[in-house]
Amino acid sequence: MPALRSLALPIAAAASMLGLLFACSERPTNFPDRDGVIAAQAEWCAALAKLQRAGANWEHMNACKAAYPTSSPTYLRAMTSCFSRRMEAAADSAPDRSQIILECNDEVAVNINPDDPAAKPVIDSRCARMLRCEGVPVATCKSAFSKLESAQRAMFTTIYNGSGRYEIIDCLENASCTDNEEQGRQACYKPTSDALLWFPD
Repeated sequence: MPALRSLALPIAAAASMLGLLFACSERPTNFPDRDGVIAAQAEWCAALAKLQRAGANWEHMNACKAAYPTSSPTYLRAMTSCFSRRMEAAADSAPDRSQIILECNDEVAVNINPDDPAAKPVIDSRCARMLRCEGVPVATCKSAFSKLESAQRAMFTTIYNGSGRYEIIDCLENASCTDNEEQGRQACYKPTSDALLWFPD
């Protein structure tokens, strides 16, 4: 699966007990958005099959539907529309799939709500790490994060589903501090970012 654009930015967000409790609790076995993710994944699979001119008989259909990406239902549906449209427009020009994903990511992120309440635990955990590892004050974190463009804030938070956000939070809260904290934070996002979209091996 292709990696999306680096999520490393020189900004973090604010700590709270909610973020700490969320990270330290036993891993949930289900998330409120699970059904939405499954439905959106089915739409993604149908789109991939159509691009292959295979329909429901696509050889990878079962594996695709069984996959559980880390993207939110809203993000995944928007990416399905954009990716399909751009791939079809490219026709036989052998489009660079990774480049199209990057372009779609830019297009989609601006329409994802970065202020959804689901974003708060991730923001809190980013700042908890900044406070722990770099001594950045909570107020400074909150102020800096709020000044980011909405697409940038969404890329840190609401493009991910509940399971994906949990994994990011767990890493931010529990991974050791590093000599390069920007890279350290980026490393907490990378596995989840890489699993936003499913493609056949």
